[in-house]
Amino acid sequence: IISTMTTAQAPLDEPSCWLCLEEGHDTFGKPLVRNCSCRGSSGFAHISCIINFAESESKRAYMSGDMGDSLATFEVCPNCKQDYQNDVAYELSKAQVDFVEREFTGAQHGFLYTNALTCRLVLLNVKNESDRCEGEEVISKMLSTFEAMKHTEQHRSHLLHPDATKAFEGHANANIGTFYHKIGSDDGLRKAKFYFQKARSIFESEGDELGVMTINNLIENVEAEISGDGRRCLTQAIEVGLELRKYQLFTKEFGADDNTTIEAGVQLALAMWKEFRTIEAERLLVKLIATSRRVHGMGHDCTQFAISALQRVKERRVFLKKDDEINVDEVYRVIRYTSDGERCVVQGPVSKVVYDPRSNRSEPSHDGAERTFE
Repeated sequence: IISTMTTAQAPLDEPSCWLCLEEGHDTFGKPLVRNCSCRGSSGFAHISCIINFAESESKRAYMSGDMGDSLATFEVCPNCKQDYQNDVAYELSKAQVDFVEREFTGAQHGFLYTNALTCRLVLLNVKNESDRCEGEEVISKMLSTFEAMKHTEQHRSHLLHPDATKAFEGHANANIGTFYHKIGSDDGLRKAKFYFQKARSIFESEGDELGVMTINNLIENVEAEISGDGRRCLTQAIEVGLELRKYQLFTKEFGADDNTTIEAGVQLALAMWKEFRTIEAERLLVKLIATSRRVHGMGHDCTQFAISALQRVKERRVFLKKDDEINVDEVYRVIRYTSDGERCVVQGPVSKVVYDPRSNRSEPSHDGAERTFE
């Protein structure tokens, strides 16, 4: 008997957990999840299974002395080798902290603990009151752990790099500062400045020039917000230079395919665009999108971030000039060019807001009417 069912008509296999091999919900009633760079039917798992697997692998790595991979399975999918993201990353970061608190106590495990706490802190949503409260608790634990580590030499044998303690403390203080900066209250801004300054001192002592440049920019922005002047803007040339150095550093350390490198490249392209280097920005973004689609897939946050940036860069905007004066308070979106480029049809004015390519909100327009100008 020959089946007449075509490939297109064949029922697709239901995804199953790659760990327990079961389909559907787990014993806790939670569904299969997949929020990494796996594609097709691969990579699906129950969050409970991922946690159990991560705990088992972390214990194995720790016992074998492989500190670099001790907690990696809480953060990176072992199939596609890419970071978890969104809700999966959020849940795994909480499970990671719980695991370290349960299994690794004492200052000799301070590096593991502060690493887990830092991963948790950067994923908390400061707009959520519960997350803000948890963030304060996480910061308190981080600071007390660093103090305990300073009074023992035992932690040094557990570091991925023997001299990494100070540098790691600098990055932890920078993340604490970022947490308070996101809160944005007067008290939050003061705390953000304090921890950014601590991070800068550490970076200066370590000779981390890029870290110092980045922190100086953050401190100046915080100071501008405290004074009521709003966010300070770097001169565009300085911003492009800073973003270029970051992109080059990340490419060297993590490789061109890493999502951290791709996102740094997007920030570089946006900085170029602000300096009216539009063609360079477009070319870089096209390259980054192709890389991210190949490595992470079309639906990945990293790919969508780059695509949104490209859409923004391709959009043309103009100011209007009247009586030899340019009105910088009104910005118009170019709809099309006519008369061989001598005239353009514009729409607006549009709102002048800080562009965030990760935002799903469309930029509102005050006036939808089209107007033609030379």
